[in-house]
Amino acid sequence: MRNLVYLLVTFFILSACSKQDSIEPTPITPAKPAPILEIGEFNLELPENNKNCETGNISLDKADVEFKWKAALNASKYEIQITDVLDAKTTKYSDLVGTSKTIALSRGKSYTWNMTATNTGSKAVASATWKFYLSGDGKANRAPNAAKAVYPVPGSTINLNAAGNVKFEWLAEDPDKDVLSYSIRIDTLTSNQKLSGNSFDTKTPVHEIKLPLGKIYYWYVISNDGQISTTSEVFSFKLK
Repeated sequence: MRNLVYLLVTFFILSACSKQDSIEPTPITPAKPAPILEIGEFNLELPENNKNCETGNISLDKADVEFKWKAALNASKYEIQITDVLDAKTTKYSDLVGTSKTIALSRGKSYTWNMTATNTGSKAVASATWKFYLSGDGKANRAPNAAKAVYPVPGSTINLNAAGNVKFEWLAEDPDKDVLSYSIRIDTLTSNQKLSGNSFDTKTPVHEIKLPLGKIYYWYVISNDGQISTTSEVFSFKLK
């Protein structure tokens, strides 16, 4: 009898130990990463759009230009992209913090500039593109302003005129008051593809062209002052 009791006690002790050994630890739930916040829209401030730029320090053919912009909500850094209108050379300045940056540029030239705001994630918001002229010694020729569509109104649907043509009209100006000539490029490709269709030259900002019906057309204007050419943005319309 004593041996039986001993065996039973030993059995219960071993069973208890076995159950304790089989208990698994409670899994730890990993912390969720912080959400990436959307970046708010932001505006450019200086240099002003379509204006002559007031320069800072001048050294020979270069001058300091202060670029300023309003802070974008939830943005941690910015990138400026500056393009020389004459030679289409683009320079980027990345990983900028704050809302201003002073950059030395060649005088007597026209530039375009825009910015991109980003944060720690993959979010990014681009600003509008502005244009300015950096004053030089008064001898440099300035590029024509990019042409703006008057007719057809961008995004509109139109009919042929009484003569059976499409009448194109645009507004173009030159800061030096030079006489301009133009080339119109027209195609039926989508607006994000390279336009390589018909080209028409004219000396006036009005030109009539016969086009097939029932298509969506994309067009732009190249303005030339005899030395420098400026290309407009791409416009579109539908012809009934």
